[in-house]
Amino acid sequence: MFHYYKVIHKYKLDNEDETKEIGVFSSQERALEAIDKVKSKPGFAEYQDGFTIEKFFKLSKPLFLNNVFWSDGFDTYYFNRKSNVICCDREKDLMKHFAFLLTEHNFKFDKLELGDMVDENGKLWFYGPYNCYYFYNDKVCINFMNLVQRGDWFVYMTKEVLSDQNLINKGKEAPEELWYRWPLLAAAIKEELAKSNSIFGIPLD
Repeated sequence: MFHYYKVIHKYKLDNEDETKEIGVFSSQERALEAIDKVKSKPGFAEYQDGFTIEKFFKLSKPLFLNNVFWSDGFDTYYFNRKSNVICCDREKDLMKHFAFLLTEHNFKFDKLELGDMVDENGKLWFYGPYNCYYFYNDKVCINFMNLVQRGDWFVYMTKEVLSDQNLINKGKEAPEELWYRWPLLAAAIKEELAKSNSIFGIPLD
């Protein structure tokens, strides 16, 4: 078992608590260096007392160790629509991290209320509303599935836009450890797009 250091930045925005993960590092010295890199950037400079370093243990090496994912400050672009309103809407939260798909890679965005969660036979799981937020083009659809009542997230890639929750759930999974760590998931997508113009193995060419 190895120990690592997670750098977190917390602050209040419009009376709501916000938390951003800066990255995971192999030593406390590297974690402090990461704070030095971002503390003067937009979104951090105003709340410099919001940085914390958390020590944790893990059996395997974390993905993207010793990388800082906020070198350019916060992404302030939001995709704003008045139609297709769904309950407990998380569009704004997603856009903080994934708006680059729209602005830099010509993806489109939409969202869909899938009803209550059911299994393949139509059995109701009593988990409440199941919502899908998706970024898509003509090659791939990135589906962010949110089980509202439980607060669970799942991320699946499909080759087209789908409206059947069970078909979406059969898509290619993003790494499970990134489902709730959107800064790291965004960084992974950016890196693969830059290197091979693909998203988790699905080519966009």
